[in-house]
Amino acid sequence: MNELFKYIQKLPPSSAIVILILGIILMAISKWDSIMKLIKWAFRKSGSKKRTCGDCVLILFGIREKYEYQIRSIDINVLRQQMKFSEQKIQELVFFLSQSFIDDIKLMCKDGDYEIRVREIALYCEALKNSVLSIKEELRRSFKENGFQELSENEFTHYVKDKTKLMITMVRSYLNQHYIDNDSTIVHLRERFQNMDNTNMHKFEDWCFDVFNNAKDLVKDAKKSKEEINSKLISEINSFVLEGTKPLNC
Repeated sequence: MNELFKYIQKLPPSSAIVILILGIILMAISKWDSIMKLIKWAFRKSGSKKRTCGDCVLILFGIREKYEYQIRSIDINVLRQQMKFSEQKIQELVFFLSQSFIDDIKLMCKDGDYEIRVREIALYCEALKNSVLSIKEELRRSFKENGFQELSENEFTHYVKDKTKLMITMVRSYLNQHYIDNDSTIVHLRERFQNMDNTNMHKFEDWCFDVFNNAKDLVKDAKKSKEEINSKLISEINSFVLEGTKPLNC
């Protein structure tokens, strides 16, 4: 073979090309059986490309990724629904507290200066709305943990009551920092907090139970949906593996 190449190199370019082509053709004819075996190995009889191990791995990764995306979408949607319901309940709570504050102002200052009453109501309501942001963040953090749905009924009750106390403390802390409370204030926060503890604590607990019961139901529904998706994933993988074990007609 080396002598042939040395001989070709001495010939003119046109003659060398002709001889090289003829040599390739003769070599192909002599190796025809080997070439046909290679083609049959690389292609199915139908003409489609045969899957390699690498192809199978990529396909399995693709199947898994498809179902993992569906599961991630469920988790994101659950949190979105949990927060949407919570925000509705928060607005109800803000309205209740704002209205009760206005009632206190009217009761304690029937003949007081109108502008003072309006200003004090506006300050309280603004501080109350801003304090709600801390509640939303605490709820979001609790929902992301999503461990409360596994608690027993008694444990869940204690969990929600503890959350109620925590969020009340957070709101009070914010109001104490941002609501002006001095000798000229009509409604003092300390008196208002005490009155709320005595008369409306059950309202706060009921509100909190509504929020967490809804969150728990959404998590349970999502768990069922994810179990169905996992079953589909296993079924599709099994079908793919079964197809791969069938003999090829080459």
